[in-house]
Amino acid sequence: MVDILIDNGLTPEQQEVLDEAYEALMSEVKIINYALYEKLKANELSLKDVYKLRRSKEETKHIRIEDGQYSLL
Repeated sequence: MVDILIDNGLTPEQQEVLDEAYEALMSEVKIINYALYEKLKANELSLKDVYKLRRSKEETKHIRIEDGQYSLL
């Protein structure tokens, strides 16, 4: 079973096609404009970033704001 970090609504097959297209485009960018390629790669989310984002979304599900007061659910 694959651990789905963030569900983007794609099937595994669609995600594979998307990943391949992304890598192909990035290869072209790397050839045409290496500085842009480096900038784009630097802005990609790492696995650590994804887990952090996922944790923060899970944590916010447990907080309720009512009448300006925060309470944990």
